[in-house]
Amino acid sequence: MDKLKFLCVAALMTITVLLTGCGTSTSGHKTVAVCFPNTTPSWERNGSALQRYLEEDGFKVDMKISSTSDEQVAQVVEAIKTKPGCVVVGAIDSSAFAQALEETKSYNVPIIAFDRIIFGTDAVTYYASYDNDAVGEAQALYFETVLNLRKGGGPYNIEFFAGGTTDNNSHIFLRNIMKIFDPYLNNGQLVCRSGQTDFDQVTVKDWYAENARPRIKELLAKYYNGETLHAIIAPNDEIAGVILDEMRRAGQPIPLICGLDADPAALERIKNGQQTFTVAKDPEVLTLKCFRMVKAVVDGTVPDINDVKTYDNGVKVVPAYLCTPQIIDRSNIDQF
Repeated sequence: MDKLKFLCVAALMTITVLLTGCGTSTSGHKTVAVCFPNTTPSWERNGSALQRYLEEDGFKVDMKISSTSDEQVAQVVEAIKTKPGCVVVGAIDSSAFAQALEETKSYNVPIIAFDRIIFGTDAVTYYASYDNDAVGEAQALYFETVLNLRKGGGPYNIEFFAGGTTDNNSHIFLRNIMKIFDPYLNNGQLVCRSGQTDFDQVTVKDWYAENARPRIKELLAKYYNGETLHAIIAPNDEIAGVILDEMRRAGQPIPLICGLDADPAALERIKNGQQTFTVAKDPEVLTLKCFRMVKAVVDGTVPDINDVKTYDNGVKVVPAYLCTPQIIDRSNIDQF
């Protein structure tokens, strides 16, 4: 009998140890590392929303914020080595991670690229973003309608600005804009007096809005002294704000101008008739989708995916979920 009691106690101790071990493992997998930049206000909103969703569901969030690409790559490597359930990366430089992620593949940590695709590695598991083709198309189609281009409107002077070189979305936005505008530039309905339409000519370094100021000043002085600049493509709301500020200083009339991100300052400008429209990439929509993707990955299930062909990162086509962007102008501003 004593022997039986001993065996029972031993068995219970073994089960307790095993359960404790399982609890530690589960706890570890309930940790999610989120590695985001601090380069624009929209990243702060995205990060806060994602952290809130995760923590409300019981996840421990290891939030890492960086201001340079090198710093971010180091943070991602550090995060992977702690073996969390998942790592979410909002890349500063989409091309900077390939070598580091190849070297950390043995840790078998799922990686979700948030809003910006990561190039050159099959270590990326999923991609959560907005339909970036649709963003550029929406901006161009709005101008096409307002300027009555399909029915022969024009000529109108237009200038272009694009986002940072290291963000693949910047290239996608401009490519889709020019796909719609090229026929009108070729037939003279749209006139780019500077002739600057290539990405390398119109990029705003690092998406930093103040980097757009010298260029708009030069454009106004060189090409629009006595000429009206009717329309401007701005890649986001912060850059649109800097451009409009410089145009006011130069005594220029307010042009038709777009933006992106639905920043609060831009929404005020739209209400006041100072900015034509913005494209909303609602952080609540995207971060909620990313949260659900993280939850599925950590649970070992397949998340919802609606695109398996668009985002070829040079090594693999990354399965993605693409949210739908929305135009905000004075006609619907009261909804926001």
